[in-house]
Amino acid sequence: MIEISPLLSDPYFSRLKSLVIEVTGMAFYADKDNDLALIVSDRMSQCGVKGCALYLERLQADKGEMEALVAELTIGETYFFRHMEQFQALRQVVLPDILERNAGTRRLRIWSAGCATGPEPYTLAIMLKREFGARIEGWHVSILGTDINQKFLTRAREGRYDHWAFRATPEQILRECFEPVGKQWQIKPEYKSLVSFQYHNLTQNRFPSIVDNIAGFDIIICRNVVIYFSPETVADLVPRFHDTLVEGGWLVMGHAEPSMDLFRQFRTVTFPGAVLFQRQDASAFVEPARLAPAPLPPMPLPARPTPVRRPLPVTKPQPVAVPAATLDNPPLDHLRTLADQGRWDEALAACDQLLRHEVLDWRVHYLHALIQEQVGDAEACEAGLRRAIYLERRAVMAHYHLGLFLLRKDDADGARRSFRNVLTLLVDQPEDSVVDEGETLTAGQMRETVAMHMKLLGGSQA
Repeated sequence: MIEISPLLSDPYFSRLKSLVIEVTGMAFYADKDNDLALIVSDRMSQCGVKGCALYLERLQADKGEMEALVAELTIGETYFFRHMEQFQALRQVVLPDILERNAGTRRLRIWSAGCATGPEPYTLAIMLKREFGARIEGWHVSILGTDINQKFLTRAREGRYDHWAFRATPEQILRECFEPVGKQWQIKPEYKSLVSFQYHNLTQNRFPSIVDNIAGFDIIICRNVVIYFSPETVADLVPRFHDTLVEGGWLVMGHAEPSMDLFRQFRTVTFPGAVLFQRQDASAFVEPARLAPAPLPPMPLPARPTPVRRPLPVTKPQPVAVPAATLDNPPLDHLRTLADQGRWDEALAACDQLLRHEVLDWRVHYLHALIQEQVGDAEACEAGLRRAIYLERRAVMAHYHLGLFLLRKDDADGARRSFRNVLTLLVDQPEDSVVDEGETLTAGQMRETVAMHMKLLGGSQA
């Protein structure tokens, strides 16, 4: 049995606890000294470190050790089709509402925040393909899973699970959507291809942010995450979730989440066994008759494809005016704001107008590329990133996003080249220097992020 008394009486333990809460946002540990001490004691033993002061130094100097500690602190136990009532509400009302409104743009973006090892975003992919496969044919569908735990993200990208993860999954779905691999089950490529994963810290990383790919979502799911945060942290997060949704978008929280007062910006919609929140505007709402549906039947198995609906007429967006007096100093902040809010058509119109006057400004091409990726034009995205790099060889963020783009295309060699270019460009940069067009991202943070991608690729960072 691990002896934790010396750790609890260590004068530096409180400082260590404060650092953990600051980095992870997990105020859950504020009054759980014994639980925290057990985890910290185990990590200190594995590091061969004695005393909280030395371990604090280790955490501040070694990002890998901080990662290892976070991996032990976070909880990854989850399973497919958890809280089926919420998935039924998504299937019966929310997704049909969004697909109808997005029929003209043929785009769908979903964010699973705090996805752990991945069952939640993969459940969404399975439901979309089985229930709405015909209807979303030819659409740009993106399901993003994020988490603070790098080990969880590695497992999520593998997409392989023990049988216990399927305890709420109908047997037919298990057999049709997964392949047996030894004693585990591997998700099939047609579902896996809809989902991507990336590191994101809800309490430390800025959002909404087009630069971080955290912007313009139709649905955000953040279940059983914020229960570990302080009330102050949650009060800060909920408005940011609101701003990260498109108008008419939906927020799904866990059953044991905070006070309803925090969601006053949203329209609260009650379903059998579930309460969801919709970002409201004048044109996006669910008809009152659909707000209290009869008890939902189990998900039909096998699912019949939904007939393809004729796209609704779409009003062409009006060009966003760029004041002539400011053209010598392009209003990039306005462009970023449009993109962060998921107002893709307006952002593209603003980009097009800026490019007519600032064709040699790499920043405009870079932002244009990021927006093109969100609207599903992969060719234009790659071309824009390469054009930005051609105009400015030292454009770190353009190299970085080109690496991410090539990684998603399964071009591992190309991704490694781009990531190595990032590391080369940052070699002489101070840790705390802010990366150009990286918002608040520092050179040190960028090095860590690229190192993580290189590790996953199995490539040398040299």
